[in-house]
Amino acid sequence: MSKKDQTPDRLDVTLAGVRGHKGAKKTPFDGDPRSLWRVNQYPSPFTLEDAPTRKKVAFKGKKDDGEDALAERAEMLADLQELMWAHVVSASEVDQREVAKAIAARVPRRTPQEKARREELFSPAVEEALGKLARGPRVLLVLQGMDAAGKGGVVKQVVTSMDPMGVEVVGFGKPTAEENREHYLERVIRKLPRPGHVGVFDRSHYEDVLVPTITGSESAEELERRTEAIVLFERELVRLGFVVIKVMLHVSQEEQLDRLVSRLDREEKHWKYDPSDADARAEFSRFQEIYAHLLEATDADHAPWHVIGADRKWYSRLAVQELLIAAFSDLKLRWPAADYDVEKERKRLLKS
Repeated sequence: MSKKDQTPDRLDVTLAGVRGHKGAKKTPFDGDPRSLWRVNQYPSPFTLEDAPTRKKVAFKGKKDDGEDALAERAEMLADLQELMWAHVVSASEVDQREVAKAIAARVPRRTPQEKARREELFSPAVEEALGKLARGPRVLLVLQGMDAAGKGGVVKQVVTSMDPMGVEVVGFGKPTAEENREHYLERVIRKLPRPGHVGVFDRSHYEDVLVPTITGSESAEELERRTEAIVLFERELVRLGFVVIKVMLHVSQEEQLDRLVSRLDREEKHWKYDPSDADARAEFSRFQEIYAHLLEATDADHAPWHVIGADRKWYSRLAVQELLIAAFSDLKLRWPAADYDVEKERKRLLKS
């Protein structure tokens, strides 16, 4: 699907006033982060065996270099997040309309065929909930991966460099009895970030396809319907102003084993281990096949999948950070102009 999508020219932010902006075009990676880890660069059908787990793709430095870059670029990420919030609360109506139109242009306008398909795949409650969402730019980072792939570490070291008041981290586990009576997308919509905010799904709406596929609780036809529904759902999010970044943290079976065993070796990590982790390892190859199929089926230029090698934790965190920086830099934002006389206010303050 993504190979057929056409994306408008990417947008560039006006970086004056953002820490590190003079080196903004000099990403630590040799190449554009938007394409370095994309699923669509691999032959079809995609298989995770083709994607490296330990290779430092496009990064020539060592671990210390990567950790230094992670710390240095964190300031820039924080400022870009603040810039998005400033745009939402203070930008002129003209600027807000321009940004909204540019984001929405990343997906085709809704056709009668899409509308009819949505009526089949969505429920009235889902359509109503989508219709109530406020419009405006916000970033949604979707994190998926096997147990111990490092999703929590990305949240702790990358996401927390931003203002916590502007970040909403949620995860989707087993649905409750009440949620099972709803359309599966309803609980997802309730957790979406508001305009100006960054949302992180540490496990996401993709669980509603992955888990039933493994357990066999849904038919193949229903799983195909859910996969198609996700594609249409993410299109609508982009129309509403969402910038969607989807990351599969790709850990090797050997590295995963080391990390899980280390949880048993350390008393303070016992809480992170679950006996079901061993059961999942027995299905490792099957999980990989299911992930590969789902990633390729739902990859699109407006909601791309990036498969990042996660055997080196510092590398995967740096890569996700650069994806976030690139996403903010594509929003064509600028600091809102003051609607008061700056010099007059300066004099008033100095006299106070």
